Order: sequence, then structure tokens, then C-alpha cells
Amino acid sequence: MPIAREDGFWVTHDLVHGTCVGVESDRLPKCVARIQRDHIKGVFGHEQFGFTGSNLNFLTEVPWVEAVWFWDVALECIDGLYALDRLVHFGVHPRRPPIDFSCFPRLQRVVLEPKARDSGLESLQALESLHVWHYRPRDKSFAAFSFPSSLRELEINWANAATLSSLPALPSLQRLEVHRCRNLVELGDLRGKFPNLEHLVVAACGRVSREEGERVLNELPDLRHAYVQGVVLR
Repeated sequence: MPIAREDGFWVTHDLVHGTCVGVESDRLPKCVARIQRDHIKGVFGHEQFGFTGSNLNFLTEVPWVEAVWFWDVALECIDGLYALDRLVHFGVHPRRPPIDFSCFPRLQRVVLEPKARDSGLESLQALESLHVWHYRPRDKSFAAFSFPSSLRELEINWANAATLSSLPALPSLQRLEVHRCRNLVELGDLRGKFPNLEHLVVAACGRVSREEGERVLNELPDLRHAYVQGVVLR
């Protein structure tokens, strides 16, 4: 995501909503005024680009925003998010209070480091893309995670599961990527759960064997692309 100064503000044009403006804590009124002036639909924040705040209260002043991306943050209050009834792209991590995702029914893309008291994710029937980071429950499975049935793309990073068999059936899923899940051994019944899967990537999951990848390939003849542990299988 290239970020550069434009007219005195941090700006990127590489997110899903075109121009996105960086929020700087020591220039907060000016940043909000810029977002208001140009009706900017995307905002982001990171310490490197001047965001050191502990809350997102300023979002109540820009309720038309559709995309938020705040990373490497430590937030104590995220109530300002609930002013964004048009939100379609969410990414706020790693430290934040739990979120009721049912308040954002238009969400289409979510990048998530789950919290124990997050709720409502399963209600998001417009959600197409979900990227999950650092999901490490005690039972080492996905049984307690509520995946929306509408997903077309699922990416899992740094999870502790040994098998994907606890994932639910996702009939619309077309793309599945699994990265750096070091306990992972078994990919499970992907054909039964994801009948429309076209793209499969399993990378940096050292316990997944070539044989397991070949088994999946044989069971999923309609895959357009499959990459398992450094080997392009199709």
C-alpha cells in the first residue's frame, strides 16, 4: 500500500475505496476537515503516519466513510465506528475493544484479529472476503468461530489448528488461502465443504505434506490454481 504526502496529508490511492486519508493525532481537526471537504470515503491510521490516538471518536464527524484501516494500534474506545452505517471495508487491529459486527450489515471485506467477545460476524450476508489473523483458541479448532455463509474468499494467517476439518461448509467460497499455520497437518474435506473452490494456497505450513496437497488436488479437479508448500500443483 503506497502512502505519500499530498497537499500536506498522508494519502493512499491503493485501498478499495480510491483516495484514503491518514489520520494524524496532532493534526486531527485538519485531517477531519480534509475528509469533510472532499467527502473522502476511506481513512487509515498508523503510528508511522502520525496516529497515536486511543479512540476513534472523530468518525462521528464523517459518517459517510465506507473504509477504515488502522493497524498496529492500541485503542481503548471504538464507539466512533458505530456512526459508520455505510461501512463496507473493516480493518482495525490488533488492540481494540470487542465489536458487534451486526451493526455493519453492508460490510463486504473484513481483516480481523478476533477478540473473545466479538459478535455478529455470522449475520453479515454481504460479506465476501474475510482475512483472519492469529486465531488461537484453546481447542485448536475453528468450531467456535462464526463464519458468514456468504464468503467467496477466506484467508487464514497464524492460526493454531491442526486440521481444517472444523471449518464450516461455505458453498460460495472460491478462494482459500492458509498461511503460517504451523500446527496444520490435514486440509480436510475441501470438496465437500467448498464445492465451488477455484483457488487454493497453503504456504509456510511446514507440517502439510506434498501427499496431502496431491490428495486435495485429486479431490478438486475443478481447481484453477493450487499451491501447496512451495509446489504449484496446477
